[in-house]
Amino acid sequence: MRINSTIKGTPMTDENRPADTEGDSPALSTEKQDERDQQEIRDFIQREIKRIRSYTPKVGVFGVTGTGKSSLCNALFGREIAPVSDVAAGTRDLQEVLLTDDEGGGLILVDVPGVGENRERDEEYLELYRRLVPELDLVLWAIKADDRAYASAVQAYQTAVKPHEGTCPVVFAVTQADKIEPCREWDERRRQPGARQKANLEEKRQHIVREFGLQGNHVVAVSAEEGYNMDLLISAIVSALPNDKKASLVREAKEENVTIEAIAESEIGILDYLSQQMNKVLFHAKEFLIEFATEAAKRYGSHVSKLIIAWLAKKRG
Repeated sequence: MRINSTIKGTPMTDENRPADTEGDSPALSTEKQDERDQQEIRDFIQREIKRIRSYTPKVGVFGVTGTGKSSLCNALFGREIAPVSDVAAGTRDLQEVLLTDDEGGGLILVDVPGVGENRERDEEYLELYRRLVPELDLVLWAIKADDRAYASAVQAYQTAVKPHEGTCPVVFAVTQADKIEPCREWDERRRQPGARQKANLEEKRQHIVREFGLQGNHVVAVSAEEGYNMDLLISAIVSALPNDKKASLVREAKEENVTIEAIAESEIGILDYLSQQMNKVLFHAKEFLIEFATEAAKRYGSHVSKLIIAWLAKKRG
C-alpha cells in the first residue's frame, strides 16, 4: 500500500516521516547519514587530487639571449619545445610554448627576454614583467656562469618580480657551468666540474644570492649540455612551489632528473594541501561552536558558565 506523502497537508520530511515508513530505526538513519557525509568528503578529496594531478603549470623562463634557456628547458623536461602561440606584450612579443606528452597535463613555458640590452628596452621589459609575473606559477631565471654584468637584472627582479614572490616563487639557474674557468678542468668522465671550477661556481652562486637577496637553495649551478645538477634544479623548483603545484612539475620533468626525495615532497605536498583545506573547514566550525558556547555561558548561571568557559579554554588551547 502506498503511503501518502503528506500528513494533514504538511509535506513529509525526514523529521515527520514515521519511523517504520522505510523500516529504518533512528540509529540506522544516522549510520546512513554518516555514510553520505563520508562519501561527500571522499568525493571532495578525489576531485582535489584529480585537479592537482592534472594541473598545467605556467613557468616564465627569464634571461638574456645566449644564456641557454631553450637547452635548459629541453634538458629539464626531456622534450622538444613546440610553439603554440605568440602572446602580445606591448612593444615586444613573448613566445609561449607548450610541452605535452601522452599522459596529458602539460607544461606552459613563456620565454621572457632579459634586461640589459639598453635603457629604453629595459623600461619595456620592466613593464612586461609587472604584467606577466602575477599570471605565472614560477619564474625560472637563467644567468650564465661567466656573466659578470647583471646589475639591470637585479634591479628588474627587485622592482617587478620580488613583490610577487609570495604567489610566484623564483628559482635561479646558473647555466653553462661547464664553461666556467678553468674550463679545461671539467671532468669529462664524471661530467662534473673540477675542484677549482666547483669553487668558482660556488662563489658565483653566493654572489647571486647576495645581489638578488635570495635563499641559497633557490640558486643552482647547472650544465644542460652535460646534464649536471639537473636533478638538484628540479628539487629546488619542487621545494619552492606551493604544495598543490609541486606534483605537476614532478610529472612533467624528465624522469632521470627527478629524485625519490622530490617525488616524496610532491606527494606529501598534496597531503599537506588537503589537510589545510580540511582544517579550514574545521576552523570555521570550531569558531561557530565557540560563538554558541559563549552565548550559552551568558544565558545560564555561574556553575554552568564556569564549565562552558573551561570547555572554551580547552578548545582555544
